[in-house]
Amino acid sequence: MSQNKAIIKHAKVKLFLAASLALSACGGGGGSSSAKILNGVFKDTNVAGLSYLSGKLKGVTDQNGGFKYEEGSHVSFSVGKVQLGSAPGKPVMTPLDLVANGTLNSDEVINKVRFLMMLDKDNNPNNGIQISSKVLKKAESWAPVNFASASFPEQAVIDYLVDASVADGISHTIPDKNLALKHFRTTLLCANTGAYIGDYSGSESGKIAMVLDPVTGEVKGASYNPDNQVSVEVKSIEPIDYDANLSFVSAEDSAKKFTGKFSSTELMEGSWFDVSRSQQKGNFSAKRIADSNSSAIYRYTVSYTGNDKGVFYFNIDRKNKISGSAYSVIKQKKVSLSGTLNGKSFSARSSDGTQINGIINLQTQALTGVWSNVSLLQTGTFSGGGCRSN
Repeated sequence: MSQNKAIIKHAKVKLFLAASLALSACGGGGGSSSAKILNGVFKDTNVAGLSYLSGKLKGVTDQNGGFKYEEGSHVSFSVGKVQLGSAPGKPVMTPLDLVANGTLNSDEVINKVRFLMMLDKDNNPNNGIQISSKVLKKAESWAPVNFASASFPEQAVIDYLVDASVADGISHTIPDKNLALKHFRTTLLCANTGAYIGDYSGSESGKIAMVLDPVTGEVKGASYNPDNQVSVEVKSIEPIDYDANLSFVSAEDSAKKFTGKFSSTELMEGSWFDVSRSQQKGNFSAKRIADSNSSAIYRYTVSYTGNDKGVFYFNIDRKNKISGSAYSVIKQKKVSLSGTLNGKSFSARSSDGTQINGIINLQTQALTGVWSNVSLLQTGTFSGGGCRSN
């Protein structure tokens, strides 16, 4: 009888251990320790010195606004005791993500932008926002802020302004709503700026190459149908709508009309139809060309036309060195390019021998120019724009 009891007790122990292991594998009892760790950036321009929490991860955003988060988890952001909000983690996050159904017309969104701009260490948020360690220490005694208040900034925020000014030894200011709105629009444009390449499919199929111009908000580029070997310039019809998922409308002159949105900073997608043949329609998607230049100060995107059509993007670093890529929608090929900026004039050359020369408007960051490839007897023009990336 005692032997049977021992056997039963042993079996119960095995069942308990099995159940415990199963619970652990499912993330029970406080979460799985094997969650994948991903990197993100918080932007109102890049924001350094912002406290964050994601699962068991916590820290302060680095000089580029970088933070880490657990895949599938929310990320909470704060300045001391002032909570900015929480949202599912993703590669690029902004104050817009921290307000449910937030838009640029939301007082809560813009007031959070104003608050962060107010705390910038050098009072120049255009080169990034840096919250100093001295301000963070002061902020540990601050009470929560009602960012949805129509009377923002309230007395508490004005007191925090004084605290920050004393801590940093400069006179901080609270930007007005219009200035913050303009600043944040530029941030959203620059965050999504890039060259996107992909496909359209449906009644017909082909290739597309598009760029988002950070100066105008226009989405433009070129399409190519390999069946009839025809390439067509795609022009902007409606620039991106900040309050509608960064949606846009672009079109060929008299054929396909592309209605899309930026699903993330890495993907644009939507639908198309032929304006002259309504039965011709389908979908499209394009992914952003990877940009690994972390030292870039400015980022430019351009659509070009002529004997060839496509897009190129390039970065300019602190030494005025240019690096980037060009993509031909006809050849469906990406090549590297490099060059230098001299004042407002830039000159670059691609790895396939194409020479690129242009002029940058240093006030608006718009640019125009010409390109040529002597060996291929090809020439053309281009236009685009740039923004400060850091």
